[in-house]
Order: sequence, then C-alpha cells, then structure tokens
Amino acid sequence: MELFRAEQQVLDAQLRADYYRARLTFLEEVTRKGIEEVSDQRKGQQENTQMLRPGLRLTSAQ
Repeated sequence: MELFRAEQQVLDAQLRADYYRARLTFLEEVTRKGIEEVSDQRKGQQENTQMLRPGLRLTSAQ
C-alpha cells in the first residue's frame, strides 16, 4: 500500500509539473506575441480539433 501511495504521489507531481509547464509556455507566448495573436491561434487550433473529433449529438428526450 505504501508503494501505491508513493507511485500516486509521483504521478500527481508529474501532472502538476505538466500543468505549470503549459501555463509558463502560454505566458511566455503571450509576452512575445501579445494576447490577441495567441488567442486567435488557440481558437483556430480548437476549431480544428473539434472538426477532427466528432462530438456527441444531443437529441430531444421522448
């Protein structure tokens, strides 16, 4: 059980490190390019992702 907890802590630490690494990358990009360009770029990426991955379709309940 102790080994499981230690492994879980390592995984949690890796997730936190990835999260903060992504935030730093975003902030550095905003500092370099400006928020408008970064926002437009991310919006375009998000639209491409949605086109590649079909989403769930809502249907009316009967």
